[in-house]
Formats: sequence, structure tokens, C-alpha cells
Amino acid sequence: MSNQGNTSRGDSSPESPRTVSRGVNLQLGFLGIDSLYVVIEYPHADTFNYWWAQVGDLHSPRLYDGIVWGDFVLRTGAHGYKLSVWDGDARLYLTDRVADNLRGTRYEGQGMGALLQLGPKWLRQYGDDGVGPTKRLMADVLGQMMYFGIREPEAYPIRLNRLDITVDVIGLDATSLSITEWHEQWVGRAKPRALYFSPKSGQVQGLQVGSAEGAVALRVYDKVFESQQKGLGTFWRSVWGLSDDALPVTRFEWPIHCYRGKFARVRYLQDLTFQSFMGLLNYASLKWGRLCIPNADDENQTRWPLAPLWADLRRMIDDWSLHYDEIIPRRYDYSMDVTDAYLNAISGWFAGLQARVGMVENLGEPASLDQSLEYLEKQGYDKSDIAEKAREKWERWTRLQGGDR
Repeated sequence: MSNQGNTSRGDSSPESPRTVSRGVNLQLGFLGIDSLYVVIEYPHADTFNYWWAQVGDLHSPRLYDGIVWGDFVLRTGAHGYKLSVWDGDARLYLTDRVADNLRGTRYEGQGMGALLQLGPKWLRQYGDDGVGPTKRLMADVLGQMMYFGIREPEAYPIRLNRLDITVDVIGLDATSLSITEWHEQWVGRAKPRALYFSPKSGQVQGLQVGSAEGAVALRVYDKVFESQQKGLGTFWRSVWGLSDDALPVTRFEWPIHCYRGKFARVRYLQDLTFQSFMGLLNYASLKWGRLCIPNADDENQTRWPLAPLWADLRRMIDDWSLHYDEIIPRRYDYSMDVTDAYLNAISGWFAGLQARVGMVENLGEPASLDQSLEYLEKQGYDKSDIAEKAREKWERWTRLQGGDR
């Protein structure tokens, strides 16, 4: 996703794109949890102190790239936490602002515990393999916490801070979404408020309903483009079962703040089951908001019928939930992408180096690649030093990649 824009002016242009769901064969590519954020009310500072000791300086510039330590990568903190420990796309955020350290101070009772963020690769491997949350999810989350060094995590409450439920629709082009339709036909507790624009074409390729601060929001966007930008195109194509990028895929993503939103019976990790997962998805896609066909004769918008796009979306959800036990788990491709943009950039750097060396050395033509590498070595960029940097990057990236290692 790229630049966001305010949609308060609407879109009255006759060239506004229309939804393409009518008559188009849409298919479900994926339905499940994309990201999971849980906070364990862990009162001790021992885990933070252990990892802090490996870093020494929390302001070290090396933390921004990541410091390899065993099977982990140590990085800067976020979300108010001072430090993070990464294992693939599972990451634990830590701080010393915990209950033990705040006891007897004016901040007593405000301990932050530890925040565990689980990304799509971890979730495809463990707790959700295309069939919703499985029975082993809680055991795997506890196991991941112990792997990060938290002692006896089962002894402490684990809050469901945020759950990102996603539905990926193959065959739906995000640029075909009609902004006018979304403004005029959206019925719900929040309104469309932001647009995502393609940096290349300038076309609208997504939108957001509601605020990220609310209990529920909705983001609709071009998942093929977004996955390529993050270097996850190969992984998501393996999830969707697509061999290339020819088909568009549009994602419907509902970030749901379970604990803060006070969802009944779905506030803690042990509450997350297939049934509660479906309850949240049904609430978000039906009661919280939906795309409808306006009926001028009926002022009660709750009785308006679903628009074709939303009817297709709900059909996919209903079919999936009724036949989830028939889905065969796939083996996904966790390898890192080498994108065309990256290769173009590298080839441009090589070409520029060869041209510069040719001029500096008065060769009368661009230097060969071998001559350019020899020039680098003469300037102090020894091949062994480059190989060592490559090894460091490989060590870091293999740990951040996720999947089978």
C-alpha cells in the first residue's frame, strides 16, 4: 500500500471505475489470520534483562539492521517497548517497565508485560493453516514464548490485543473499485475515510473504512502489489496456489482489537477458537459494516440487500466455514524474493561502476566486471571483507525469513 488520501470530496467523475464483481468468476485465495498480537501479563524483568545483556546498548545503530544472536535477531523496540527479539516473523517486544519493577511506585499496576507479534509465515506453519485457528494454536504460542525465554507463560493471562482477519479474493482488481459506490452504498458503524494510490499509475488501488484506533477497521487493497513491495510475492503466491502474478488479488482485511474492543468471550488467547474466529468475522463483515444496494423506499438501511460484491464475499465466507474440514493444508514457499526492481537496481549499479572505472582508468571504454572488481579491491574493498558482510546479511536474513530453515 502506498500514499493515503482524504476522500471527503467524494468522486463524481463519470470515469470512476465500477466494481467488477458482476459476472466475473471470483475465487477465494485465502481466508484466515494474517497477524496476531498478544500481550502476556508477565511481571518479571528477567527475559528483558537477558536479551539486554546480549545487546549492551539499546541505542546501538546495529539494532536497526539487527544483531544476530544464535537463532534470533535482536532489533529496536516498538509499541512502547525498548527491545525486540525476532525468530522469523515471530517477534517479542520487551521492556523493563513490568509489574515487579513498578511495585511501590506511583506507576504500580501499569506494567506492560511483553508483546508477541506473529506474522503470516508463523501462522501458516503453526496455529492457522487455512482452516482457521486450530486446537494447537495456544500450545504453539506458549511454546514460542518459552523459546524466546519467558518462564512458564501458561501461568499468566495472555490478552488478545489485535487480530487481523483477512479474505483474499482472486480475480478482483482493486483498481476497479468504485469510490462512489463505497461512499453511497456502505452501511455500517464507520465510514470510508482514506484511499491508497498506486505510485506508478496514480490509480486508486485500495481504501480504508474506519480508524486504526477503533475496535474494528477495514482495509481493502491490491495484495499482489503489497506483497511484492514487502518481498513476499513468492510466499503469497504459494498460499493462493498461483504460479504467477497475472491474476489480480484483492485483500479484505479487518484489524480487530479484541481486548480493548471488549468483545464478549473473545478477549484472551484461550478464547480464540474456530467458532469465536467465525463470530468475529461474521460481526465485522455483516453487523459492523457491509456494502449494500440503496433502497429509496426504505429509510432503514439495515434492511438494504447486499451489493453484488459483498454478496460474493459473504458467499465465499459461508462456503469456507461450512466446508473447512475438507481443505487440504498446503506446503508454502517461505523463500525470499529477488524482485525485478532489485535486479534492475543492481544491474544499474554494476553498469555505473564499470563506466566510472573506465573513465578513471582512461580505458577508452567501460571497464569489464572483472576489472571493476579489481579496482574495488585496490581501493580497499577486499573480497574477504565483502564476503564477511555477505555472511552477516545471510545470517540475519535466514533468521528473519521464517519457515523451515
